[in-house]
Amino acid sequence: MSRDRAYIRDFRELRSGDRELVGGKSASLGEMVAAGLPVPDGFAVTVDAFEAFRDTGDVRARLRALVQGADVGSASALARAHEDAVAIVLGSPVPGDVEAEIRSGYADLCARVAALRGGPATDLPVAVRSSSVDEDGDAASFAGQQESYLWVLGADEVVERVRECWASLYTPQAIAYRHGMSPEEAAAASRISVAVQIMAHAEVAGVTFTVSPRTGDRSVVAINASWGLGQSVVSGEVTPDEYWLSKIGPEVVSSTVADKAHEYVPAPEGRGVLLREVDDERRRIPCLDEAAAIELAAIAVRVEQHYGHPVDVEWALERSAGGQRRVLLLQARPETNWKRRKEQEAAKPASLGYLAGIVSQVAKGTAG
Repeated sequence: MSRDRAYIRDFRELRSGDRELVGGKSASLGEMVAAGLPVPDGFAVTVDAFEAFRDTGDVRARLRALVQGADVGSASALARAHEDAVAIVLGSPVPGDVEAEIRSGYADLCARVAALRGGPATDLPVAVRSSSVDEDGDAASFAGQQESYLWVLGADEVVERVRECWASLYTPQAIAYRHGMSPEEAAAASRISVAVQIMAHAEVAGVTFTVSPRTGDRSVVAINASWGLGQSVVSGEVTPDEYWLSKIGPEVVSSTVADKAHEYVPAPEGRGVLLREVDDERRRIPCLDEAAAIELAAIAVRVEQHYGHPVDVEWALERSAGGQRRVLLLQARPETNWKRRKEQEAAKPASLGYLAGIVSQVAKGTAG
């Protein structure tokens, strides 16, 4: 059980109150697991693991000197500081006890999932995603620039991707943000965990809002959806299908089918993802039927009711070998920015890409 470990925690052990230990994303995933919501299994590499890494040798001092010594008035100087910081993080050894726990956590995760599926305990693909303590807080705009890696396979690669998530704390924008802080303030503003989660084999993915991002109307649910992994939706690389539902029912009120030109899928070699063109047969047809849209809305409303406030939920739909559809929840965040976005969009007409733009803003502003 990971509760006996110093540097990892299974999602099933976590709750919302664990944000300071595992960041916003991992704490939310644990909270949803406890609520009986459909979340892929996984574990969090805790904030303490990154602190142990920074305490190795002179890593913390070197990183602090880079941040405090950066010329924040020069874009090129900030870029060099970023490159130097990344080189320090990627070039410094992960403490042996931290690495051992990450490897053990991954092995245990693969064994649990294999037991549920009735197969052998082999390496399984996972998502490795930054989980900042400051998500949805004052530094949220920088949290959105921290890295996520999809279709990561094998313990060696998991360890390296965790390290790369740590390195993503040192973007030029984040360095500028922390530059004027005291060492204590800068350390508090750079606390990061990493979520390691079994990959969803997504046929369709997207984001559901339990409040209208146009008006703040809490009686509706809005869904963005497109083929393949959800990266294309949250990044704004594709114009997704839009579905609007009344929470009473739920019931589909309207939908708009987009020309979904591209999708992210697992790379043929089994590691990483690639962006490919969607075949002509699927580009202009709905990626969700009415039953799927209603199921997604109903699950999102359950998430909202559990938290007691509007949320946006990242999700994936995968199908079993027998063709059965399954909804999986990948992240949930408070949806609190609609008033600001409403003001920004007040003078603009509604368009097909409106929700796609909102999704992209949310991903940049609150994801981690």
